[in-house]
Amino acid sequence: MARALRIEFPDAVYHVTSRGDRREAIFVDDDDRRRLLAIVNQAMNRFDAVAMAYCLMGNHYHFVLQTRRANLSRLMRHVNAKFSQTFNARHGLVGHLFQSRYKAILVDRDAYLMGLCRYVELNPVRAGLVASPADWPWSSYRANVGLDAGPPWLHTQGLHGHLLGRDLHTDDDLRHAQTLYQRLVREGRDDDFWRRSLRQDIYLGDQDFITRVQVQVEPARARCIEVPSEQRRKPLGVGQCLAACASRDEALWRMHVEGGMRMSQIATALDLSVSWVSRLIARFEHDHAPDVAGARSMVGALEDGGRKQEARPGTEQEARRGTVFRKTKVRSAATRELPTATRPVAD
Repeated sequence: MARALRIEFPDAVYHVTSRGDRREAIFVDDDDRRRLLAIVNQAMNRFDAVAMAYCLMGNHYHFVLQTRRANLSRLMRHVNAKFSQTFNARHGLVGHLFQSRYKAILVDRDAYLMGLCRYVELNPVRAGLVASPADWPWSSYRANVGLDAGPPWLHTQGLHGHLLGRDLHTDDDLRHAQTLYQRLVREGRDDDFWRRSLRQDIYLGDQDFITRVQVQVEPARARCIEVPSEQRRKPLGVGQCLAACASRDEALWRMHVEGGMRMSQIATALDLSVSWVSRLIARFEHDHAPDVAGARSMVGALEDGGRKQEARPGTEQEARRGTVFRKTKVRSAATRELPTATRPVAD
């Protein structure tokens, strides 16, 4: 039986969760939580993504993510696999840490982004762990209301800009947005957001949003079912990549990040261990941070080239990394389109 497909397209927004196997804890102590956030930081940089909100609970986590490119599956595979290895090694365990694949809900940002971020940050309050979301140190709430500095991958400016419907230009704008968000969260404590908003178990959006996604996805869904995953992508020329790059570390990084090869595939092709491949890729990212950022920008520009003429009529191009999520006017289903690069991924 085919596994459920992941719907991926550039600039998509997702609510992502993973639970512990048999609902057991995925964190023994705060050091485990810090290690997960460090891995998330690496993944956000490597796969060019940002988060609008997050919350780490005892046996599961929540992230609200925007992927700059259509690569959620690769990002999450990195996060869950690396954290599982780190957790097991630290605590002398073996076997699965998470009960199954991560769950990803596709989000209509115009209608549901703010409600979703509020829902995520109120998790510890609903669970009875704290009286206020500000009392829980392992969520984005304190950063989003200005009590703490957030991690570099937390896009507080984007959340605030979406809330105001415009860019923030002054300190007064920032304080106003933080106050509005604090009030929004306070007023949502008793809001049954999830039961009221989730549709078909994979969408946070109205029927028009679902229809637009499905129209784009159905032709590709049939192709994914009929063709084995290993036959859907042309093999990457490992030898050619090694010859073209200035170093082996660069070649490994490009195979994994730009070519989509799993570390296990690279390890097999080059007769290396997976852990050694991981170290070499991380070393290249650390030693060549400006070059890595430039390479991502070049890839992003090439991907955007085919989409710029297809921006939705009457609106600005969808938000990019470093800019705000904008509120847009309500449009009819006939004039609202998803990027043509929309595609499902069998993860």
